[in-house]
Amino acid sequence: MPRLSIGIDQSYTGCAVVHYNAADGTATETIYDFSPSKAGVGPQRLAHVHNTLHEHFHMIRLLGTVTQVCYEGYAYGSKFRREELGELGGMMKLALVQVYPPHLLHAVAPTTVKKFVTGSGRADKDKMILAVYKRWQHESSSHDAADAYTLARIAEALAAPELPELGFQQEVLDTIRNPKPARSKKKA
Repeated sequence: MPRLSIGIDQSYTGCAVVHYNAADGTATETIYDFSPSKAGVGPQRLAHVHNTLHEHFHMIRLLGTVTQVCYEGYAYGSKFRREELGELGGMMKLALVQVYPPHLLHAVAPTTVKKFVTGSGRADKDKMILAVYKRWQHESSSHDAADAYTLARIAEALAAPELPELGFQQEVLDTIRNPKPARSKKKA
């Protein structure tokens, strides 16, 4: 069975999922429209997101051995729709743990995703699409798909430590493998 790694970029209105086949270097990307006009609102929307992703993750599992899964974590400075995005992220995580063991799952900060492909955590969306193409000759259909593809390549690098990586890529992998503990807030 082929060895597969998965990358997921979720936003308020959609989700890009890429599974990368290390054996032949191919990638399959799927873009879901989870906007309220397509997926509904409230609990109906959450159930739709969960069911769709659960089915998709299960389908990938049938295609080969999933070695690692990386999904983009939250942009903690963002103010817009954060509660709704948190609920959607919760549905994605629930679908993931129902299909894959927790030790395969890794949240990766948006700046870390950018750094892995560009060397800088500050690249804009258009630069990400170009950087993915330049580094891996992969044409992404959108910036979400470019991020998901990068996450799949991070997952593959985590699963195959023998792969030679650039210095900044190795820093990213070390950060994911050995996360710093969350800082506690000072009491007033």
